[in-house]
Amino acid sequence: MRRISVVLLLSALAAAGLFGLGTAPSGGGQSSASAAPVTARDFYAVGYKASDAGKYDEAIGDFMSAIALKADYAEAYNMLGFCLRKTGKVQDAMQDYQKALALKPNFPEAREYYGEALLMASDLNGAVAQYIVLQKAGRREAKELLEKIADYLKDHPSAQS
Repeated sequence: MRRISVVLLLSALAAAGLFGLGTAPSGGGQSSASAAPVTARDFYAVGYKASDAGKYDEAIGDFMSAIALKADYAEAYNMLGFCLRKTGKVQDAMQDYQKALALKPNFPEAREYYGEALLMASDLNGAVAQYIVLQKAGRREAKELLEKIADYLKDHPSAQS
């Protein structure tokens, strides 16, 4: 009798795992592509995937959801700024980069993206200031921003005077 109870218990546990009745996997990630995001990290991951695919408007909503769940999520502010910048909302993007940098001052990706947004807003001096911070820190993002500054100067020769 006891052996039958153990077998039934094991069968029930196995069935629960097969039919999604068990607990969600740990680690904050999604268990499948069809699972709806729940945590800030989930929304960030979905947003990042959407932004990587060029679906910036979709990603904006995901990053905003991540921030709504975790107000101090510097990475989500950075990617929200990235997507806003890519959709032409440069002023909004700069605000989000500033929030990311306020939360995490040594955040090289946010600093580099902020520099790019400053260039889009024709603020060469601001972009150069971001470059200097990155250069002093020895970050590879300094080179990326310097290339953007050089491109800006080619396209805006009057900015050199």
